[in-house]
This record gives sequence, C-alpha cells and structure tokens, in this order.
Amino acid sequence: MRMVLAIAGLVLGAASVRAELAPDEVAVIAMSDSAASRRLAAYYLRARGIPQSNACVLPGRPGNRMSREFWETQARPRIRQWLAENKLENKIRCFVPCGDVPLTIGKRSADDPRVEARGAFLQQQRAALVEETARVIESLDRLAPVAPKPTPPQWDASIDLKKLSVEFDSAFKAARMRVQTLDSKETQKQAGLELKKAFMAGAGLAGLLKAAASGGLKAEDQTKGPLQLQRLVGQLQGFGEGIQALGRLPDSVARDLQILRLLRKNAGLVGTLRWIDTQRELLERNETLSSFDSELSMLLWPDYSLYRWQPNLLHYQHDDVRDQFPPTLMVSRLTAPSLQLAGRLVETAIATEKTGLSGKFYIDARGMGYRPGSDKPGSYAHTDAALRDLAERLKKHTQIDVVLNNEGELFQPGECPDAALYCGWYSLGAYVDAFDWKPGAVGYHIASSEATTLAKPGGKVWCNAMLEDGICATLGPAFEPYLASFPNPDDFFPLLLTGRYTLAEVYYRTKPFNSWAMVLVGDPLYNPFRNRPQLSDDALPARMTGGIAEPEMENLTTKPEAQRDRRT
Repeated sequence: MRMVLAIAGLVLGAASVRAELAPDEVAVIAMSDSAASRRLAAYYLRARGIPQSNACVLPGRPGNRMSREFWETQARPRIRQWLAENKLENKIRCFVPCGDVPLTIGKRSADDPRVEARGAFLQQQRAALVEETARVIESLDRLAPVAPKPTPPQWDASIDLKKLSVEFDSAFKAARMRVQTLDSKETQKQAGLELKKAFMAGAGLAGLLKAAASGGLKAEDQTKGPLQLQRLVGQLQGFGEGIQALGRLPDSVARDLQILRLLRKNAGLVGTLRWIDTQRELLERNETLSSFDSELSMLLWPDYSLYRWQPNLLHYQHDDVRDQFPPTLMVSRLTAPSLQLAGRLVETAIATEKTGLSGKFYIDARGMGYRPGSDKPGSYAHTDAALRDLAERLKKHTQIDVVLNNEGELFQPGECPDAALYCGWYSLGAYVDAFDWKPGAVGYHIASSEATTLAKPGGKVWCNAMLEDGICATLGPAFEPYLASFPNPDDFFPLLLTGRYTLAEVYYRTKPFNSWAMVLVGDPLYNPFRNRPQLSDDALPARMTGGIAEPEMENLTTKPEAQRDRRT
C-alpha cells in the first residue's frame, strides 16, 4: 500500500515541463556492479554542481540489454522508491544513465499469460464478428429479392477482411438498388429502414457520415437535418476520443472488451474486425522492445500499452494537453567507447558554453522531390524536404555558414572541415568520416540502427563512431525506429540555435515518441548557444509557435533541383 501511495504522489505532484533545466533537477543512474558507471556518475555530479544525493544506483551487472521482467519487477520499482525515499518526487525532471546502464529493455515474453489471454480472446471475437457480419449480409440479400438467393456461403472465421468488406459493400449496393425499384412507398420506406439498420451494423457511424457526405445515402436514410448531422459528428468524435484514451491503457482483455464496444458503434462490424486484425498482428510481431532511456521517460506513468510507442507529451504539439496526463521525464545518456571519452563529453560541453559553439553546419539531403499534402511525416520525401527547409531557414535567418549537399552521394572524407553542426542521411551502420568536428559539435544521422552500440571501440554505427571521432552530443535509435521517430531536423536545430533550451529540452520538445527506440547521448544541461543565440524566436517554424496540432512542412524549398552547395 505504501508503494501505491508513493506512486500516486509521483503522478499527482510532479511539475509540468518548464524551460531551462537546472542542475538540482537532474539525477544520475549508475549500475552497482560497474565501477566505471559509478565513477562517471560521481564525476558528472561534481562537474555540474548537482547534489550528491541525486545519485540512484541500480542493482545489476553491466550489459547491453535488460530483460523486460527485470525492468518491471526490479529496476522501475527501485527508481520510483528511490525518488520517494529521497523526497525528490516533485523535483527531478531529467535522468542521466551513466556508462554501463543497459541500452535497451527486451521484448515482453511471447508466452506471457497476458499475451496468451489476449490472443485467445481476439481470435474468439473475430470468429463471432465474422459470423455476425455474414448474418447482416444475408439480411441485405433478403431485402426486396427479385429471385431466390442461393444458399449463403459458410465463411471460415479466418476469412480475409478485404474479401469480407467487398462482400458487404456489394450486398448493400445491390439491396439499395432493389429497394429503390419497389412500387409501394410504404414498402420502400420499411425496406429503407432495414437497409439503414444493416448499413449501420456493418459500417457504423463513421460509415454513415461518410456515405452521407458522398451522397451514398438518400436523405431519409441518413439524418433529418443539419442539427442531427452535427450530433452524429459529435458522437463520432466522442467515440474516437474514448477509443484513443483506452488505447493508452495496458493491453489486456478487459481493455480490449471496452474498445470493442465503442468500435461497434463507431466503425461497425467491418471496422471492428479491422482493429482486431491490427491487434493480432501487433501481438504476432511483438514490437515491445524499447531503449532503456525512452522507457525511463515514462517512469511516473501508470502501466500503459507496450506495443510500439507512446506519444511524447513533452513535444511542442502537446502543449495544450500535457497537464492532463502524468509527467514525462527527460533522459540523456552519458556513455562512449571509453570512460575518458564519456567524461570528455561533459568537460567539452562546459567549456563550449563559455565561448559559444562556432563553425559550419553541414546538411546532407538526397535531392528527393516532395509533394505537399501527399508526402506525409515519416516518408522519405518529407524527411528530405525537412533537411532542405532547415538549410533555407538558416541561410535566411542566421549568419551560420551552411553547407547543403543535395545529391544522393553523402559528404565524403575530408569534405567537412570546422563541423559544428550536422544532420544528414542515409548510410546504414556505416559512418563516413567526412568531418573535422569542432569542440562541442552537435549532430545526428538519420538511419535505422545508429545507436545499437555506444561503447564499442571502433564501432561503425554513426553515434558510436561520431563520439569516437569527437562529436559532443548526438542521438539515434537502438533498433529499427521508423523515420517518424526522429526529431524533425527543422524543429530540433532551430530550437537549439535560439539558446533558450538545454540539449535535453530541445530533444524532448521535438522527438515524437517515448517507450520506443531513440537515445540521446550527451550532457543534458549542455546549451551551446545560451550566451550567443543564433536564431530568434520569430524565425522558428510556424508550427512550433502557432498551436498547430499536426505539424506540416513550410515548403521553404521543396524542389530537388536545388543546387549542390559545398562552400568551404
């Protein structure tokens, strides 16, 4: 009971995000069985003037991966308990895993009783819904028949959803045409009510409103005026919000049952079956792996769904709803291929803050075309356009020497002297040493597995190799993240250049997801432009300041024909 009350205190009492992270709001995490981890943690506390009491030591040996079971039963409870015992529940905003703290948390076991129970439940529900959909199709076939119908097919519970959906649409359209040919208006009216009932069962409110908007239903089949239509839209929105809220809960049979009830009204039988098929695919793929740091961001949350990701509510697009949810913590890791190099990340950051970071900004795009409206966030074209937009923004609003490579070939060895900032893509797990990094340099490479190792001497993934080559702060995924998981370069770097936020705050203001793949490496308190801002707030992307919920590209420059610019 004491633990439950302690967690409730963490959730209800923690403060929401605020600018300029302070040293006493930072805590370090070290591994008990790693002398190097404990030494690095102690050094960081001294270097940044962080209270010595802000050190949490986890039991366990060094290793790249922590099991999901160990995280849930030992590591997470231990960190929560440490916060409560030290009365830091309302103080700590950022954690710093040091050295040998595991990089990833493993997948949930496929034979976990919760997984097996959900699999059996979803299979049972699918079979029942397929059978019910078949009955609805039979009812449509019986409406105003012109000839005796053949014996209906006996559909197997594993029938492909696309085929079932086509059967429903075909039966509805045929029945609607037959109803319109009935001679008696009263008979036609009664048949129309049965038609609407069957359509609602199959397609739900969403299908009804879509059909109404496209003229697929006659007025008497849908609503009785704009007011009722508005009510239906409101109902649909309410169901959608309810489903979204339930989706954040831990995946369980009880949660699924509630979602299915809402989906039946919202999306009908076909839409409900689609959701079931998606959930079964997620169970099969078991994408419950996460980086340790990303899961640590959710420390103060009650249990939540582990499949793929959770939204990062510190992202600027969630500013208006953040206070409605448990607090999200920031996390930045101090690690490198050697203990000395990891310590140097802090030493260099502190020294650079005094003079400010100066040098060139190298941007490596690929010359891809971009189609506004059709190329969505997370697509190749959207990512490439973001890099070109970043280059254009900085050339227009700063004095920084920006070097844009807009060709398929990456910057080659020796082409990037005086590199202070960098962003580019796509060389999977194969660092190209084109850079002479300035002290305090910040940059990242957008590719699928560039933080799979951070402490291996001679590693070729970009994060590892850049750290060894002299970069001061970087970020990347510990496993395949999908492109949409990276901070938008045209968000991350402009915000960093304002000097208003520390490294950790910039990262969390711009990265989309938690409980997923990404890792930030560097001193979270590092602010290379605090004393020498390079970009004013009014030059930030409009989406970051205008309250736009769904970030869109500004299309500053979207043409792939932009000239290759390698000014040296």
